[in-house]
Amino acid sequence: MAFCSFSKDNDNSYTIIENKFITKYLPEADGFAVKVYLYGLYLCENVSSDFSVASMAEVLKCSEEQIKAAFLFWEDYDLVEILAQEPLTVQYLPVKTAIGRPKKSRHEQYADFNKELQRKFQKVGKFISAGDYVKYMRFLDENDIQPQAFLLITEYCINKQGEAISPSYVFNKAKKLISGGFTTYEQVEKELSNYNAHEGDVIAIYNAMSIYQRTPDETDYALYGKWTEKLGFTKAAIVSAARKLKRGSMTSLDLTLDELAQKNKLQPKEIEQYLVDREFFASLTFRLGRKLGVKVQNPAAYIDEYVEKWYNYGFDESSLLDIALYCLKTERGDFDSMNDLVHGMFKSGFVSAEAVKEFLKEKNSELKLLTKIQTLCGMRKNTANLAMIATWREWKFSDEMILEAAKRSAASANPVPYMNKILSEWKHGNVYAVSEIPTQSAAPTRGFSNPAVEAVNAKADRERYYALLREKAQTRADKFLKKANGNARFKEITALLSKMEIALAKAEVFEPAKLPSLEKEKFELLSERKTILQTLKINEEDLSPQFVCKRCSDTGFLPSGAACDCYKTND
Repeated sequence: MAFCSFSKDNDNSYTIIENKFITKYLPEADGFAVKVYLYGLYLCENVSSDFSVASMAEVLKCSEEQIKAAFLFWEDYDLVEILAQEPLTVQYLPVKTAIGRPKKSRHEQYADFNKELQRKFQKVGKFISAGDYVKYMRFLDENDIQPQAFLLITEYCINKQGEAISPSYVFNKAKKLISGGFTTYEQVEKELSNYNAHEGDVIAIYNAMSIYQRTPDETDYALYGKWTEKLGFTKAAIVSAARKLKRGSMTSLDLTLDELAQKNKLQPKEIEQYLVDREFFASLTFRLGRKLGVKVQNPAAYIDEYVEKWYNYGFDESSLLDIALYCLKTERGDFDSMNDLVHGMFKSGFVSAEAVKEFLKEKNSELKLLTKIQTLCGMRKNTANLAMIATWREWKFSDEMILEAAKRSAASANPVPYMNKILSEWKHGNVYAVSEIPTQSAAPTRGFSNPAVEAVNAKADRERYYALLREKAQTRADKFLKKANGNARFKEITALLSKMEIALAKAEVFEPAKLPSLEKEKFELLSERKTILQTLKINEEDLSPQFVCKRCSDTGFLPSGAACDCYKTND
């Protein structure tokens, strides 16, 4: 069905051009508008043909936009009605009911304007259609701007865009100036002269940020005005900041200059130094975040709150990274916790690289000792217990004596208090060597607890024993699985096999005929998976936890619910 049709009031038995159209409306229109009207009138007789506005554009050797503009022109005369834009649907109205003149714009009122407008466009080889004339006249009717001021804007836009100029570009530029209160010829001339005066400055900023193949627009000039007039930057200062950014946009430069203005960094040298420092602190903040296990999105907040302060304390980059790693090891993996440690080190005078290295050496030694104690009595790894180790060493106890106390506290569900009691009694008895420990030591034993406490401790010991076994087995399996998943094809096959199980289950119920091909595909995937594992020197069983006790899987309980006797066997 053609996109043009008669209204119900039209007699569509013949293709008729009414005399009134020829005598009254045809003289008002240009040749192209008449051509579109007549061809559309012809299409009204061919309602059964599949003819679109694109087809008309091809026949008339023009663009679809030109055809739409022509129909808009005739719509102002009430000769047609545009029912829809996409797809374009036009209804022809009886000529006898037409008003006879444009509803919104009068050609005679803008005769001189139209001539000057056409002359300006012809400089770049452009021709204004009837529809475009209507658009320009409508704009003047609907906006409070002098025609001469609008012509000045048009000339400015043509100089900027050349052959690419379009009405929408001119209208957008005019609307921005109108919204800024520039409506008279004098006002527009002054504003546009400012744009032209600063064009070289904005282009210099473009070059500093490697922005090419773009010409400055009013947004860029507005930003330049803000930077120079409101914030107080010179052109040299702005270019210096842009050069430091290297790549980016005028928006990112605007954010940077706002920050510089807040810091009162307005001169080129201090701008350059500030941005160098900022880049260094941003890089350091991201690296500290990785060491701490913290995902840093915006480094600015961390720099202001922590990193710059630490650097001003006197800590160097390498020292801060080492401290961050130690924090992660001791379950203090966040900036707040690291800040507490750094502040404490600063107060104690551990600031220089050598002092930090010595401090961390001692702390890592405490950490290693705590790990050994864990294996003996299950002492938890936290800051409080690390501080306890430091205290025991201050009591002049060797690591050997501390470990001996840990062994003797292994029977307790709360070993730390017992260790304190043992070491305290040894200290007061002046016992500082294993050989000096009395045979009847006052070390806490099961005799210190009543039967209920003994039962609780025994249960806790048993649970801790199996938990450590399961964790060890799982950690080993995770290690091999991570290595295997490092192979992209292995990871892909694992996903395919997972989906394969679902496909096999469905086929078994709904499509048994597919089972052989699916099983063959599964076999091939498993074979390829096995080959990859052999290449990686990994056994299939390495990918799952290999428990010490195969009967209870290191849970301490058999499937029947009974306690497994492997606890005594492996004790």
